[in-house]
Amino acid sequence: MSFLSRSRLLALSSSVACFVPTLSAAQDTQSVFAIPAQKLTSALTAFSRQTGLHVAFNGKVADNLRSSPLYGKMDNFQALHKLIGKNAFKIDATNPNVIILSTKSGKKSKAAEAQSPDNLTVQGHRHELRTKRNFAGVVDSITYNDLSNLGGATSIAQLLTQLPGVTGIRNGDEPRYISVRGVSSDLNQTTLDGITLASISDGGSIRRRVNLQNIPAEMTGEDSIYKTFTAEQDGGAIGAVIEMNSRSAFDHKGLYKYINAYGIYGTEKGSAGANGIKGMSPHFGQGAKAVFSDRFGKNKEFGIVTSFRYQQRTRNTTKKWQEDSYNYFDKNGKVVSPNAPGAPGWNGMTAPRYVDGGSYSNALSTLGGATRLEWHPKDSGLTASVMGYAYQRWENSFMEHNEYLLDEAPGYKLHGKTHSITPAVIDQTPTSGREYIYRARTIGRKDNWKMNTNGVLGNLGWHDNISTLKLRAGYTWEDYFDHEPYVAARVYPNESPDSAVLADYTIDKNNVANLVKISDMNKLLHSGYTYQTVQQEYDRDHEGIVNVRLDYTRNLNANSHGFGFASGFEWRSLDATNSSNQLWYEPGGDASSSMFIPHMRNPNGPFFDLPNFPWDKQTLDAKKSRQYTELAYFRYKEQLFDGYVSLHYKWDHSELIAGVRADSVNFNSFVPETDSSSNATGNITKNRGGYINPLPSLTFVHEFPNNLRLHAVYSQSVGRPQPTDLAQAAQYSCGNSSDIQPGDINCSLSRGNPNLRPRQAQNFDASLDKFFNRGQGVVSVAYFNKIIKHDIYKTRSTELIDNELTYVTQPRNANSSTLMGVEVSFVDRNIKGPWNQSFDINASGTWMRGRMTYEGSGVSYKLHQLIEQPKYVFNGSVTWHIPQIRGAIKASFDYSAKYLEDLNDDPTQIDGYGSQPDLSLGAWHDITDDLRIKYEVYNLAGSHTRVYYGKHLNRLEAKENYGRSIYFELVYN
Repeated sequence: MSFLSRSRLLALSSSVACFVPTLSAAQDTQSVFAIPAQKLTSALTAFSRQTGLHVAFNGKVADNLRSSPLYGKMDNFQALHKLIGKNAFKIDATNPNVIILSTKSGKKSKAAEAQSPDNLTVQGHRHELRTKRNFAGVVDSITYNDLSNLGGATSIAQLLTQLPGVTGIRNGDEPRYISVRGVSSDLNQTTLDGITLASISDGGSIRRRVNLQNIPAEMTGEDSIYKTFTAEQDGGAIGAVIEMNSRSAFDHKGLYKYINAYGIYGTEKGSAGANGIKGMSPHFGQGAKAVFSDRFGKNKEFGIVTSFRYQQRTRNTTKKWQEDSYNYFDKNGKVVSPNAPGAPGWNGMTAPRYVDGGSYSNALSTLGGATRLEWHPKDSGLTASVMGYAYQRWENSFMEHNEYLLDEAPGYKLHGKTHSITPAVIDQTPTSGREYIYRARTIGRKDNWKMNTNGVLGNLGWHDNISTLKLRAGYTWEDYFDHEPYVAARVYPNESPDSAVLADYTIDKNNVANLVKISDMNKLLHSGYTYQTVQQEYDRDHEGIVNVRLDYTRNLNANSHGFGFASGFEWRSLDATNSSNQLWYEPGGDASSSMFIPHMRNPNGPFFDLPNFPWDKQTLDAKKSRQYTELAYFRYKEQLFDGYVSLHYKWDHSELIAGVRADSVNFNSFVPETDSSSNATGNITKNRGGYINPLPSLTFVHEFPNNLRLHAVYSQSVGRPQPTDLAQAAQYSCGNSSDIQPGDINCSLSRGNPNLRPRQAQNFDASLDKFFNRGQGVVSVAYFNKIIKHDIYKTRSTELIDNELTYVTQPRNANSSTLMGVEVSFVDRNIKGPWNQSFDINASGTWMRGRMTYEGSGVSYKLHQLIEQPKYVFNGSVTWHIPQIRGAIKASFDYSAKYLEDLNDDPTQIDGYGSQPDLSLGAWHDITDDLRIKYEVYNLAGSHTRVYYGKHLNRLEAKENYGRSIYFELVYN
């Protein structure tokens, strides 16, 4: 085994000294242990983690020895004696910072050699609180643990939602992005080993947000969210800099093996098994994960770590939409006039006018892995690594959606005369009834998308006792493919006594209407369905980023004092392309021959037979297909050149950092050229733009007695415009646009804006951290305030185009926003309980208040919330260690209040998500020294995703149910 050099040992010892109590205090300290018999090297690592003590020993000897099992509460040093047993070590506790295990050798020269720093390995828990304590600004970190994390479906997005101030922006039943402190996920900067990641967003859109659902947590070690900014960090973040660090083979002394195989059960069935699609599982899935690590070479200076993941799971769904449309009847079942509550004669009960619901069957799959090669030559100060990763996620999704318009005044014609039907509602109660179906609409959609996430990263570093030099380079890219057939048909059943179709409904406590029975499904199916929309879409999107960074620091080690500085340069090139081949077919024609009645308890209507749909019998609309295909194309290229200088001065208990970063960007966007009628001409228009911003920052940190640290930070940062905002083709229409309102204005134009300036934010932060329990605990209170100029929202104005008054919708720099909040967090990794129990607790709460002004239809509106900014966020986890079962129970939770998702010219029509509580529970126990069984339940509380609309998000629009996911895992380690 290789050994840490003298300089590395001294640096590590000094950096952890503040976490280690004096020897006399340590000798009086007891801990609760749960360490099965295993290789002595890993057992000592567990001992260090559970006590907070650090142990130095000869790795060559420990790798060939096995520990004794250790369970229960006892004195730390008695436990250490029991753990090493009669092995070839004796305990030297004369150093108050590091316990030294020296080899039992009869030759003094060898004993002295074993105790020399060059031949000692220091094993300590990679505590994320160490990062929080050592960083001058505000940061929160989390470390992925193979054995104790709830890991069945864990992505980086799921992992980070346990940290303070983080809101998971959901994709179905899992977070896909994260909002930090109420700032949109588009305004985060995300890196892996310092390299900016390429990412394609929802449905193939090209945006700044990084899809953290694509990055498995087992690929990384410690992941940090930097909430304050110095000049050393990328300036393109208003929310946070999310820094992921890949796993290292040097985290372990030698060979490391971790294998996890698991089965999954999803409680929600959706339409799987009833939609005529073969191979769609109603409930079951499976997966496997593995991590292998080893070191080799004469001095163990080389290392390799590789991780792998396979998973296939169901994400079946039912969804209900609530249209703001109702019928109001009198006591005789006749519609009142006007058809509104409170009209004369109203019976006081509400009946639905629209009943809208969908069933989904989804199969989500992930396959891929990562490998990292490292080189740490002994006593050279050099480090080098190269890493590659490739993951593929794909989904087979089928949507069956049925919409019903129920008739408030049914009638039919017979012999040229119109006959009204009374009553129009039958057996009405406040929560149920029966109405006539005026119109039925069925939609079938097949969504087969695939996303490839790839990267190659290189890292070359050198350091001595004073300076560090680091060169990082990488190329990351994502590709998105999607084939989406979409078919819609509708029918108007005859309401005569022989042909009428009636629907039985219920209304739940949220005023959402559900269809529970259709009087005659066969009669409905054969009422004359005709095609309304027939379409196929083939999307292909690509984004690639080349990134090179060179950083130099001097006198900035953890134990340095006096003047130091950092400087660096970064170049980044982004190239993104969006294309879509669209096939539109002529509507009309009989659709019932392509439909069938599913075997489902909830009769939400006929389904399309999508696997056998007769595409060859459809008539292609070549002109419309060509038009939409050409308009869907755009390409965006961006070059970033950044340089920075950061000056540091450090006293015994204080540090001051002042720096400035120059953020320079230029870009080219390529969009389809259109004529005055918004028709694509076949030519491409090139737009150019760019900007440069100096970004100063000032950070002060002071350590008071009793491990109390104060942080005060001022910084400026930018929020770069989205490529889709800069490079959107103009689309012009008159007389037939949903954007057009009644009146004199008859035309609308939507377009991008290549002249957008980036958002400019002034960030003010102050926090107070109190560390305790030998550095394993911290209480933190933080205040933050952001003033954002040139904020970007889509606005609508009126312009005269070709002598026509026209509504023009485009993103503009016409608004300002502010955001402030308070964040409180508590972490303690080793709370002693009764009966030899212990607890790890991580809990936080954040309160936020946003203000923004945006332009609607000629009117300025003020909102008390920003996009993706809830008013409250609560996150955390609790782990209960139970030595009696050689295991533990862990609960993780997160809650975010409702937040905005999209704006609208009419503030009564803005929409967003309702409050989302999420509780997951896991348990594990060791059945042998190497095998562990884990049980996990996600969404234990069975919460639903809800979509609301209105200025205050107080009107329910839709409700989605994904059910619970249950994992059973077998872990080898």
